[in-house]
Amino acid sequence: LLDFGLFDQYAKLLNIPFMKDLQHEADTRELQVEVANLIYNFDRKHTEDSVTRSKVEELIYEVSYKFFVNKNFPINSSQFRLIQMLNGDSDYQEYVLLCKIYMSLCQINKSIEVDYYKIRCNGQYHIIIPKNFSKMTSEYLEQVTVHHSFSETNGIMMYDDINVFDLRPGQPEINLYRVRLESNSDVQSMVKYLEITNVFRTLSLQEQYLIFIADNSILIDVTERGKMEIRINKVSAEVATIFFNEALSFIPCFKYSEGEDIIIFTSRNIHYLVDKGGQFCTDYYGMKHELIECIKSEEVFVDLNDDVQFRKEKLSDLLTESKVVVYFPDYLLLVSSRQQLINLLDYALYIRNIGFFILVLFFLRRTSIHLEYIERKEKVVLISGPWREAIVYVLNIGQKNPHYDRIFEKQFFDLNQHANLPLRGFIDVLCENFTRYQRFTEDGQYQIVPTEKQKQFLERIICGEESFHFSEVGTGKTKVIMPLLCQTFLSSNIEAHRYLARGGKQKDTLVILVPEHLVPDARHQVFKHCLNLNFRQEYRVYDDIFALLHPQVHLGANNGESKPKKQIFVISFNQFKKALTYDKICQKVRPHREHILVIADEVDDFLDRDKLVFNICSNKANTFAPTTLELYFETSCAAYHRKECPRELFQSSPNPAYWIDLYEKFDAIHNEIQDASKSLNKSFGIFNEQTLRHCTSSISHDIEGYKALIARPYESVNRAMPGSYYSDVERTIFLTFVILSEDIAKYDELFQGERKFITFEYWREYLTELDYDELVYGHNRLSEIAENYPNASLGLIRFLYIIILKRMEIRDRSRSVNSVDIIFNFDCIGFTGTPFLDNYPTSDYIRHQREDDIPPSIDRSFYAYTSEELSQDEFENRFSQFQGQNSDVKVEYVSSDFMQESLKIGEMETLKEIFTREQENPKAESRKTTKAPFNAIVDLCGIFKLSTIEDVRSLVLEHFGPGCFHYIYHIDQSDGSDRMLCIKSKNDVTFDEEFYRDLCKRYGADLRHKIFFFVDNRNYIGKDVPYQLIYQRHFKLPLFVKSVVIAHDVEDFSKIWQAMGRSRTMNDTTFSIYKSNIPADMIKGNNGLGDIKTLPLTRLLYTKNCDCKMAGNLSSIYQTLIALYNLSQDSFYYSDDIVNSFIEKMEMTIQTKVKMLEDKIARVVLGTPVPARILEHIFLDKFR
Repeated sequence: LLDFGLFDQYAKLLNIPFMKDLQHEADTRELQVEVANLIYNFDRKHTEDSVTRSKVEELIYEVSYKFFVNKNFPINSSQFRLIQMLNGDSDYQEYVLLCKIYMSLCQINKSIEVDYYKIRCNGQYHIIIPKNFSKMTSEYLEQVTVHHSFSETNGIMMYDDINVFDLRPGQPEINLYRVRLESNSDVQSMVKYLEITNVFRTLSLQEQYLIFIADNSILIDVTERGKMEIRINKVSAEVATIFFNEALSFIPCFKYSEGEDIIIFTSRNIHYLVDKGGQFCTDYYGMKHELIECIKSEEVFVDLNDDVQFRKEKLSDLLTESKVVVYFPDYLLLVSSRQQLINLLDYALYIRNIGFFILVLFFLRRTSIHLEYIERKEKVVLISGPWREAIVYVLNIGQKNPHYDRIFEKQFFDLNQHANLPLRGFIDVLCENFTRYQRFTEDGQYQIVPTEKQKQFLERIICGEESFHFSEVGTGKTKVIMPLLCQTFLSSNIEAHRYLARGGKQKDTLVILVPEHLVPDARHQVFKHCLNLNFRQEYRVYDDIFALLHPQVHLGANNGESKPKKQIFVISFNQFKKALTYDKICQKVRPHREHILVIADEVDDFLDRDKLVFNICSNKANTFAPTTLELYFETSCAAYHRKECPRELFQSSPNPAYWIDLYEKFDAIHNEIQDASKSLNKSFGIFNEQTLRHCTSSISHDIEGYKALIARPYESVNRAMPGSYYSDVERTIFLTFVILSEDIAKYDELFQGERKFITFEYWREYLTELDYDELVYGHNRLSEIAENYPNASLGLIRFLYIIILKRMEIRDRSRSVNSVDIIFNFDCIGFTGTPFLDNYPTSDYIRHQREDDIPPSIDRSFYAYTSEELSQDEFENRFSQFQGQNSDVKVEYVSSDFMQESLKIGEMETLKEIFTREQENPKAESRKTTKAPFNAIVDLCGIFKLSTIEDVRSLVLEHFGPGCFHYIYHIDQSDGSDRMLCIKSKNDVTFDEEFYRDLCKRYGADLRHKIFFFVDNRNYIGKDVPYQLIYQRHFKLPLFVKSVVIAHDVEDFSKIWQAMGRSRTMNDTTFSIYKSNIPADMIKGNNGLGDIKTLPLTRLLYTKNCDCKMAGNLSSIYQTLIALYNLSQDSFYYSDDIVNSFIEKMEMTIQTKVKMLEDKIARVVLGTPVPARILEHIFLDKFR
């Protein structure tokens, strides 16, 4: 059809699946690109044989001269072997056709390869065939349109409200431009002007340019007189050269027009014209080689086997884009990551600024495992002149330079001079310095000034006998208390370090532990506040605990060091536990553990009984017999379809009792997931790029092989915890059957690869309704076959289910570390806004082999137990102590039982129902105005786990209309950053301070009615939705008007309170809490808002929370036993004896192994005085 020009007229008549999805049939060049991409994707998925496009094309040329495919081909020829491979897999029929189409298109277009631009708009790629192709333009267009939100309307590509390109046929050439900018300030530097490349010219009447750098947009308008007006994220700015101080002098940068704050952009698209005078003289600023290429760094990475590795990288290969804001009036260089330091080092070299280079190198050394400077290569000198002198100065070798010392020591806060200050006086000094790290606001004060209450809390954490401390939600624990604790650790204040020793040895290593989603923010705070302390002091701040695997990273004093080097590690709970399963790390940590202090943020989450354990497993292939696989299918099928237990079938197995118990278990699981709130879509699914979109690390380990096929929990972190809801293999086996039955389309790709193995005998027994040849060699998708032939579905499910179970791996060996191990082995302090946690003996208690009662790890004076039968006044008094400053919280509990039905329809239908109910509320303000009655939703229980923020945007626009909300706040799934999605243009930008100030300028106090806040269930703990307190201080109003908390099936009051705490103005924000199964006597119609402590449901949930957290559960008690066993064995981790409990049950060996485990724990734990006494005190404490 292509060769004879009949494609347009007859192509649609072909019954070829991939033909239905083609997007570019109108243009043969665009079609050639699309077919080439299909062939590439096919090659990427089929790597198990030697079939390639070039071989198939060569074969097609050969066969074109013969009437029969294998006529006159020798049996041993490469062509014959290739034909055998192609005939052996029905998928290759489509592949051969694609290659033939591609060859025809190459002849038609008179080109072997078509050069094209790939641009992403509205979530889809557009192919543009340019007349003058540029490879650099092609790469940049694909990169920038993926990273930024572009839309397409009537063939015009848009960013926000700006028309960028005309994508219609016959469009003009897509060109990128250069823009030259000159400084408006009187200060001069070696940089005469800067030039920015890869610039878009917009389709506006006036000359206008659009630039993207480091997730920021810069818009440049050229006026009639050639003057340029610059806006960074819509905020007016100008190019300037600034003299900050002697160390940061003559820096070319951007400056906000209405303020004194400075922005430094780093990007390879920004080029600086540097004064060439003497540039290449080795005695002056320049060198013959770029210095950034002569510095190497040891970098940590995780390979495809999930193993931690190190490699040396040139700093020039690590460069990215970044934005650093320097605040007036102190002009301190504050960075949020090591990556920014690498970029700034290159920037300092580019602008030939030695002072800036020295300061950045000081900081970079404090965050690096090891930096290597390549001074010469054979006889060629690579580093020379003042650059060499600068490096030698930073390394503090050779001759001293008092002049440089006087300049640079001013850039560091000297905390060591306060070594003898009393602790309270030292805290005052820290807090005074702390303000200088903050932005200076228009009202003449620093944005964050530590309060007297925060100072007292910091002092209590340092001095208190309890390990863990409570401060109400929203009191600055992460942004104020944690960085101040880090600075205290890095100081040499004698009194502070006496308390931080916690009754043990002096501390020289600090481990900051935070929940996974708070790691980026914690690293930001530590890097911002801890790099410019104590000039010339050698200490390190690492953002990865696995730096300990490197031979040059030591704990304590290394050879030749007079005293140990202080070190800080910022890491998540589970990554620290994972690190402690590595023998190499344990060898360094265990003998030094008394010198390590652990600080846990959100410590209640750290000690959550359902999150205690982290388990590392090595896997192996299973050896299930065919009869076992058939029994798993029959058991799953019977439970799913509500059939009677097939006892007669089970009698043929060696262990009928196992299969009868398994049927009852599957039946219970099936009953459980009928509750839509606990549905498959909430917790389980197939792991792929979409469902793992929140992961920041490589996900290849999680989606390879069988892991891409079985049901897996969305909430598991790398490996499910042993003994938990998520690690149960039998549950996984049944839920995989459920997904196969209810969402069979997920297995289309698997079926396409395996259909050729359907035997004639299997077809005759289970699939006779289908045509055998069409079934085995056809191209219809599995989902299409199941839809057209519903009676054949069970046979298809059986076929795939057996394949999946054959591929499923089982555990070989495992190591586990739990939170109790860390409490027992390390001196820990921590803080939380919801202080409900189990009580454990501290490391100091164990170290001194104490025999008295375990001291409380946290103040429990405001706990209220059911058994106490408190009067209402006494309960409210204790609850008020828990509330703290959030003493006037107005709440309405709303029944969410309607979700049982709405979730069966869909997630967005459920959200729409919530919108409707809130608007129909008699108290709703929107009944009288056009404003929405609420502007925030916190999805505590994960109801909207499968929906994207674009789905939420569409519903908000549809329900409230375009005039209500203009933006949706959301949290980036991959890095936890704050984002704003424009409802009108779909533009998704960073919610930084500049953008917030622009919003305030546009909307004023009405801003709170223009933003819809959506907080997903991964971020309800500790995540700070920014600028709430600033907005309230300025406008005397809460930014959260009313917050809707979707608690539904959540019974844990501490989680509900955390979700409410995403509003930092709880006394001024009102709340609707949607909760299922509310007792009838606790809700009667819609009673409106009430004081939370007076509501009977609050008391029920709060007392239940206190009861449960104190008593713990079987899992937490078992893990305590294991931690005591590890303690007696001088080990951080436990090597599980029972690795695959379901196999042990099936093979009837489980009782023997459980008895052996019981004997071992009883002998080691109960038979050893210290662990036995500890266990006794733990039980007495729990059941007193």
